[in-house]
Amino acid sequence: MLLEPIKLTLYDPKTQEPIKEYQQKVITFEMLTAAIQLQEVMSGQPENNRRWWWQKPIFDEKKQISALLELVTEFFGHQFTVEQLRAGADVSEVMTIIRMITGRAGRIVTENPTKPPATRN
Repeated sequence: MLLEPIKLTLYDPKTQEPIKEYQQKVITFEMLTAAIQLQEVMSGQPENNRRWWWQKPIFDEKKQISALLELVTEFFGHQFTVEQLRAGADVSEVMTIIRMITGRAGRIVTENPTKPPATRN
């Protein structure tokens, strides 16, 4: 399976010209877990409906945005700072990256489900 890279472009805040493009092909289980946790915590699901029950919901919009930006920065191996991402990234691109991380994992499960071992009677 050939992995399609997930790309992010940072732009100069004054000129809006591209500064640099970053790519990441591999989504680790650690990153997938972090993205799913963040989705559940931000959705405000009741604790008994969340898999990550120890995480408290984040309702403060500024904290939600900071958590998203930190996740994206971590995904690209901290090649840029949260401040650089905040100032130079397109919002739709950042949100697309979050969706792509969780979406790719969903496709993998759908395309190649693990079958339980056969049982003998």
